[in-house]
Amino acid sequence: MMALLLQMLQTQQRQTEVLRQTMENSHQLAMAAVERGAPTTAEGAPVQQQGQGRPGTHLDFRKMNPRDFRGTEGILYADDWLEDVQRSLELAEVPRALWVTSAASQFFDIALTWYRTDPRTSVRGLSWEDFRKLFKEKFYPDVAVSALEGQFASLEQGSSSVDEYAAEFFRLSRFAPSLIQDEGCKARKFRRGLIHAVRTRTSGRRDATFEQILMEAQIAEEDFGLKPKRSSDALGSSSSAGPAKRPHFQQRQFQQHQPQLQIQ
Repeated sequence: MMALLLQMLQTQQRQTEVLRQTMENSHQLAMAAVERGAPTTAEGAPVQQQGQGRPGTHLDFRKMNPRDFRGTEGILYADDWLEDVQRSLELAEVPRALWVTSAASQFFDIALTWYRTDPRTSVRGLSWEDFRKLFKEKFYPDVAVSALEGQFASLEQGSSSVDEYAAEFFRLSRFAPSLIQDEGCKARKFRRGLIHAVRTRTSGRRDATFEQILMEAQIAEEDFGLKPKRSSDALGSSSSAGPAKRPHFQQRQFQQHQPQLQIQ
């Protein structure tokens, strides 16, 4: 009987020692995570993050098919490129320390020359935030942004369809945040630019949302039959002259009150 009790006591002691060692190891892991700046749970345990097993590589970034940038495409393309590249780097889970070199691998022509010769871009450990600032300073300086802001301020629908006007509205609005500080400002600015026949069929209430104004404008356009017509050659009968041409909308110009710099 005494032998059995002694055996049970020894087993309990071993279990206690294993538990103590486990807790000590967990504490050491948590402390190491804190020292690295890694996130931890409320209990202090390191958080397991998606993709933690292997960080993304430049090859993973390339698999996202990022666009090239040559420096001649214009300010709007440059802004799209910068945001698209950052999104690709995030999705590929590339370590932030490699973002600048990965993004620069898509440079050609003027952009590549700038990156190789500007002493500010060759700084060791250049951060992504500083890279973005330098990129914007080079490829869309303040004078170009001001020109686009002016274009947005005077933008009207003119002879464009509602959808075309909305697309141009979005395209330019990102360079004029001061003109659409909230949803109400955005909706009123869009409504003011609509042609009279469409604008009078939309809500003039100050609490109207942009989505509401856009939907009402699209309905009004359909009711008035104002949507751009497709080429008469694009639809309908076949002919011996060959297959029908692909349907397309005519190129339309947006009404603006004053001449602005031509920026692609």
